[in-house]
Amino acid sequence: MDTNNTLKNKVNEIVAKLRNAGEDKPDPNEAFNMLDHKGDMIYLLGEVLANDVDLDKQYRMNKVILSAMRKNLVSCVQEITETGLLEALLKVALPSGLGFDITTDSEIPEEQFLFENNGSAAVVTVSIEKDEDLVHFLFDNKIAVMTLGHVTKGDIRIDDTSYGNIREI
Repeated sequence: MDTNNTLKNKVNEIVAKLRNAGEDKPDPNEAFNMLDHKGDMIYLLGEVLANDVDLDKQYRMNKVILSAMRKNLVSCVQEITETGLLEALLKVALPSGLGFDITTDSEIPEEQFLFENNGSAAVVTVSIEKDEDLVHFLFDNKIAVMTLGHVTKGDIRIDDTSYGNIREI
């Protein structure tokens, strides 16, 4: 089976798991737990594939993210757990019905980048209007940041390949 079919099956599997767990419904108590607007930029903060978790770095990154939330610089925040980046993105896409178009890190195998997390990392989204302010804020606070892509109307796209619409999966 090729990588695209493997990835499509994994997307379907993760979406089914999240729906079964009820994570496709918006949580009214969480202001930052779903994608907000088509066109918002998506960033990866921290390190997905570090050799080990550095608790000091993780604490500092969490403080900076909390500060960015208080300053209204981010519209969505999702910690990346050991289940990986793809599940984190699908977790915030499902409740809103919005999708994402991302590009993986060309220096890391696609499956490793999408499905592994050995470090401290989070996904955040930001409106185009606040994009530059967020990037400067993260840079000033010495938080590693990588542009992943943007929020779509519902399509799930990874490295220019479509894996369906979030509402139809």
